[in-house]
Amino acid sequence: AVVSTQSGHYGRDSSKDVLSQVLYPVRQVFSRMRERKDGEGLVDYLTTGRYDYFVDNILPRLRSSDMTSIVIVIPSYYDYVRIRNYFKKENLKFSQLSENSTNKQITNIRRDFAEGNVKYLLTTERFFFFKRYKLRKVEQVVFYECPVYAECYTHYLNMLTEEGALSTLLYNKLDGEKLVRVVGDEQCKQLINSQQSTHVLMSE
Repeated sequence: AVVSTQSGHYGRDSSKDVLSQVLYPVRQVFSRMRERKDGEGLVDYLTTGRYDYFVDNILPRLRSSDMTSIVIVIPSYYDYVRIRNYFKKENLKFSQLSENSTNKQITNIRRDFAEGNVKYLLTTERFFFFKRYKLRKVEQVVFYECPVYAECYTHYLNMLTEEGALSTLLYNKLDGEKLVRVVGDEQCKQLINSQQSTHVLMSE
């Protein structure tokens, strides 16, 4: 389902979400992962289920994309390490920024990323929370999970100043509490309850 919108003007109370704070035209894709299987443990669903969905459905699109500067934001440090290890195993060229990165590492990685020396930048939500750095030349942002802090969403989307910029957010039907802080009540209900698993919002 495609929902064309103008930032701050799509029939909801904009004070309850952060979409009106997106400053540039961005195609925002919300991709809902499969539902929990019968007998599947909740932790397995939220960790391995999301990991498998990312590896099988999202990453192949990123690998085939012509975009050269992709930021992947991962709230959980456990998931961050898991994705990092997968990238290493697949010999994907990437850089990483976390709350443990030194100032020198941050400076060097930001420069290399802006110069197009690496396609992927893995980062944690805690890096955003503690550092609040901005990155240049970002073409796409992927949120591995709905961020805990809604401000994290707009922080990265407002780096998407390149023409044709794109964001993708992975979510499931259990993410309503976090998702509503990003998109508001009405959009959240549609994303959670729709038969369609992919929705697109356009900010202008």
